[in-house]
Amino acid sequence: MMNYTIGTDIVYIPRLKKNLTPAFMKNIYTPEEITIAEKYHSPLSFYATRFAAKEAIIKATNAQFDFREIAILKNIDGSPFPKIINHPEYDIKISLSFDGNYALAFSLITKK
Repeated sequence: MMNYTIGTDIVYIPRLKKNLTPAFMKNIYTPEEITIAEKYHSPLSFYATRFAAKEAIIKATNAQFDFREIAILKNIDGSPFPKIINHPEYDIKISLSFDGNYALAFSLITKK
């Protein structure tokens, strides 16, 4: 039997937009995430879904990870690729979505 945990989070995008200062971004996002986000015409939804994903992963692992220890990058096909830096024992699957003022993330995590 495989043990797994789930996590979810929802972000109100207008509130995130108010807090999206350079200092906030430096504390939350990895340099790689910022590089990917800045390629978008409007990176706000990217930042919002990644923030929600990091919260969902923290909830599912029940661990005290720093936000910058969690990276949500992109696979070649454009799908999100989550990882916890220096913690390969976690197998993470995520689903991200946004619509209007909300971004949503679900995570499914198994420990190897």
